[in-house]
Amino acid sequence: MRKKNGENKRGLKLLFWNIAGLKKKDNLFWDYVKNFDFVGLTETWILERDRNKLKDVLPKEFQRKLQGAKKEKRKGRAKGGIITGVKKDIKEIEEGAIEMEDMVERKQTVNKKDGKSAQYIVEE
Repeated sequence: MRKKNGENKRGLKLLFWNIAGLKKKDNLFWDYVKNFDFVGLTETWILERDRNKLKDVLPKEFQRKLQGAKKEKRKGRAKGGIITGVKKDIKEIEEGAIEMEDMVERKQTVNKKDGKSAQYIVEE
């Protein structure tokens, strides 16, 4: 927290990480992730059909969007996959947000007083 003119100002923290596989991430990893307001994790290697396994992966403090990885061949691991998260105390703007293959866009209202908003796009 920073103070300016007697007010507490909260800085927002963004984490973007090519995590090269999600399955073996431990509690230390997830505890680190909790320190951020916006999270973009790419290369999860988790298939779309396994997205139910991901629903509780991001800490409960986050609103999440998931995009499954794709397999190019029958054997071997999947490629790609995106998880984005926004802390629940930050208002999400769903209208106009785009989600397409290999890209997830998120829009949030950051400061209610002046109506400013933030936007970020996570691409593989």
